[in-house]
Amino acid sequence: MVLAPFVLAVLVAAQAPPVTSSGTVSAPPLVASEEACAADSDYAAGFDALVRGQDAQALELLERVMLVCPGHPYAPELARLARTRLEPGARLARDTLARPVVAESETSVEGPSKGARASLTVVQTLHGITQGILLCEISNCQDGRAYVAVSLLGGGAGAAISLLATRSGLTQGQAAAINSGTVWGFGYGLASIGSFDLDGDSSTGAVMAGALGFTGLGILVAEFARPTAGQVSLANSGGLWAGVVTGLLLATQSNGDTRAFFGIEQGVVGAGLITFALVSRHLDISRGRVLLIDAGGILGGLVGLSALFLALDSDHGDALLVGTAAGVLAGLGTATFLTRDFDAPDDVPTVSVVPATLGRHGGLGLAVLGQF
Repeated sequence: MVLAPFVLAVLVAAQAPPVTSSGTVSAPPLVASEEACAADSDYAAGFDALVRGQDAQALELLERVMLVCPGHPYAPELARLARTRLEPGARLARDTLARPVVAESETSVEGPSKGARASLTVVQTLHGITQGILLCEISNCQDGRAYVAVSLLGGGAGAAISLLATRSGLTQGQAAAINSGTVWGFGYGLASIGSFDLDGDSSTGAVMAGALGFTGLGILVAEFARPTAGQVSLANSGGLWAGVVTGLLLATQSNGDTRAFFGIEQGVVGAGLITFALVSRHLDISRGRVLLIDAGGILGGLVGLSALFLALDSDHGDALLVGTAAGVLAGLGTATFLTRDFDAPDDVPTVSVVPATLGRHGGLGLAVLGQF
């Protein structure tokens, strides 16, 4: 019986939860020998109770068998197993192994976050302040105190609306969608000044309308699409890099038509936003990976610019612009490939160390259990 403690520890760790199916498990038959006794009924009942997880009842029946028949070939070991399973450490080990495994897709779902509410409140407070200043500009405020009062009113309105509207909770992805809408709205409003050749109050009104309109669009996306922070980041990066590469290529044209330039930029950025927003719906991507891909685009653009600048000189401006655009695309593609396993789960086994009673004489020890 030198290996009995090891066998007992294995039995404790591998013990499954109580069997509840309709199938039956039969007790091992008695060995035909002189030690056979007339305790077959108690032995069978004890074995069945042990299989069902009724350890206390099984221990009582098996001890009765050992009193009647001390030489029973199986009852002592089964009784020791039942006694060990009654220890708190063994119960903890069994509960740990029986714990259901949570799917990776369930753990990646974002939940409400106080940080998300805070980020939304900060950005929308600044949005309100800017809207107040622009409103005062259209109204031709003559007094500086009017600018301060209106901007304070706008900032307070932005903060109050953000806090009151998100009392039920807000995820990082929802906050990012709304804040991104605000930023893109200001960008589109400023670009509209060049694409539509606006001036005066019309230009100011275009900026105000762009910010408000895109913020509302962001609210709709956050409410109905419920994107994650990584998905929003991917959509933003798609629009940003589409605009950068297109702008670099358009800059090689020397026609000086700013209206066409800003109009094409608005269309390309919008197409990039929509395309990558749709692509992101089928991807489980994190914000960290998107940032690494963005870093690859920046580094690739610098490498392309530096390589051509060293090979040529500053007089070849168009070649430098094209080389930078090519470097950006190469950097984005390379970073996307290199970070393909960035969001993969870590293959680290879950290990639990629990106290357990080992050996025939009830010695104490530690059992290491895990899924490998």
